[in-house]
Amino acid sequence: MTTLSAIFSPFNIGPLALKNRLVSLPVYSGYAHSDGRVSSMLIEHYRQLADSGVALVTVANAAVSSDGVVAKHNLRVDRDEFIPGLARLAATIKQGNALACLQLNHGGRFAATEQPLLPSPIDGSNLAFNVASLKNFMTFFPLEKRFRLTRNFLNQTGKWRRHMTAADIGRIIVEFGAAASRAYRAGFDLIEIHGASGYLICQFLSAFTNRDDGEGVRDVRQRAAIPLAVIREIKRQVPADFPIGFRLLLREWVPDGIDLPEAIQIAELLQQEGVSYLSASVGTYNSIFSSEALQHMGRAAYLRSDVKQLSRATEIPIIISGRIILPHIAEEVIRDGVAGLVGLGRPLRADIKWIEKARRGSESIRLCNNCNGCLKQVIMERGFACIRWPAMQRERTALAHRFLSRSAESLWVITGPEDQTLFRAGIPNLLPEGQTLSASLSATVCFIERGFQQKISEDVRREFMAWCDTCLNYITCQSKSISEIPQDESGGFNRIIRTEMEKASYGMVFMAREPHQAWQKRILFRERGKIIVLLGRNIHYRQVLVPVDLSETTLLVLAMLQRIYSNTRGMQFRFMHVLRGPSTTAEKRWQELMRTAGYAAAFPLQTLQATDAVHTEILKVINTGNFGMVVMGKRGVSGIKRWMLGSVSTGVLKGLNDQTLVLMD
Repeated sequence: MTTLSAIFSPFNIGPLALKNRLVSLPVYSGYAHSDGRVSSMLIEHYRQLADSGVALVTVANAAVSSDGVVAKHNLRVDRDEFIPGLARLAATIKQGNALACLQLNHGGRFAATEQPLLPSPIDGSNLAFNVASLKNFMTFFPLEKRFRLTRNFLNQTGKWRRHMTAADIGRIIVEFGAAASRAYRAGFDLIEIHGASGYLICQFLSAFTNRDDGEGVRDVRQRAAIPLAVIREIKRQVPADFPIGFRLLLREWVPDGIDLPEAIQIAELLQQEGVSYLSASVGTYNSIFSSEALQHMGRAAYLRSDVKQLSRATEIPIIISGRIILPHIAEEVIRDGVAGLVGLGRPLRADIKWIEKARRGSESIRLCNNCNGCLKQVIMERGFACIRWPAMQRERTALAHRFLSRSAESLWVITGPEDQTLFRAGIPNLLPEGQTLSASLSATVCFIERGFQQKISEDVRREFMAWCDTCLNYITCQSKSISEIPQDESGGFNRIIRTEMEKASYGMVFMAREPHQAWQKRILFRERGKIIVLLGRNIHYRQVLVPVDLSETTLLVLAMLQRIYSNTRGMQFRFMHVLRGPSTTAEKRWQELMRTAGYAAAFPLQTLQATDAVHTEILKVINTGNFGMVVMGKRGVSGIKRWMLGSVSTGVLKGLNDQTLVLMD
């Protein structure tokens, strides 16, 4: 406590009193629901950060507009319906005795939208640099991930041809103000404008992305006009003493980009506008993947010199970031007057007990090793995770993240009278008992007719829907008729079902299994984040074989079975694993998976030594047992790997007799 007295001394931001000099920086987590709502996973994440001992927790990257969302699990603040969840989040942070800040952002050209907003369109002046930055970005990822990422990136840059209109700019300014008002009403103590990382506000400030019609460079004041207008609108929407912070880019490392002298000029303008603090940052997605940037950002306290110059030029508090990995480094930058506050981003995520250990001074801190694995995770939409976390914590985090997009809505595909018979027999056995899930379950019954088969009469459809209402009265069912598919249209089923899937957020799809139908196989393996059920004729639905590979996919299967069938009587599960190594290793891993999935006691695991292909070994067990259902997880390997190595689930599907197959992704 005596040697670290500076970082544990109090500090003020405007009217707010901070208990110490340590701030939790806004590190994007990707933990929100896919519709932008606050999730329990997000609340737990920020609860831990607030409980860590920091004085201020900044919630990262809340989108102020529907066209400003940067990723699938981006938190949103663009409508009033998000306020209750944000209020719970702010209250959770305050319960940890920390101040709560919400960072407001618009993705600009990096937004995941059909028409990104840009201050000025992309031009050929920096084409070589853009190509080089794309190459640096791609080499950052495994080979099998580069194809999809390259396609997505090129598709995105192809939309960078249109600059924002005056109406666009006016709307965005208003939306920032409205978002700040919602943050205030939700109970946040202050807000922060995201002016870094290459997002929209930063794009206005940079001559790399904000050029005049003749491709000339606008001066700093011209480029700062819109960000300053945003600040004025926010101040108009919130109380006069409500603090507004700004995440400021000090060095952009791109042609014509922001450098430190310009950043200081911008800081002076922000100070004149009444900004309460500045939070320092460097680099954008166009520059941070270069070898030079990675080397520079790998050093401890790499922003120390730049932030010291910024502090000398301004009178408002500065938050320093940039790998402040150890307490004595944090203490030095405060004592030396480099900054008033220390921002802990990834170091605090790597070791949530960083501050507690700093106080005691007797334990080694689990250091962030700057591997950027967490960055790869969020770019690939898997949610934040740190390689320094214990294995069980990483697996539980991955598991919780996979449930963020899960929907209780299901699609039932009926292609003929025989399908209805299978649905009547199978559905009551496959859906959960009790009210744990059923209160939110809903089903859309999709009737598809084939011109070469017997038509489904209106009477038959009405009778089937009546059965849904009487026998499955805890499920909300609705009927949907689809146009008849011509006999010669081989791709009709796949196309129509895919179109229907895109219209709604279905979490489960039920179909009557038709052997040797290529369209079913395509649906089965193309849909991601779904449960696909192919109903068979075997009546022993509750005798279930669950082949497991002991990967993270097995965790998903275990968690789904527990959520769906934990209160269902009569389900008998047999778990089996085809060995590729010692049985002791498999048994140890099985015990770990059961604990991670939250089972109080482990089910027994049947192991078989492989003498043939894995799917062949699984089929042997299926054919010698009395199983009516097979539940498997989809590994989620890339199309290239599946083409080269084959798929176990494909082999099992091909060899099944009359069993029901449930494939979880």
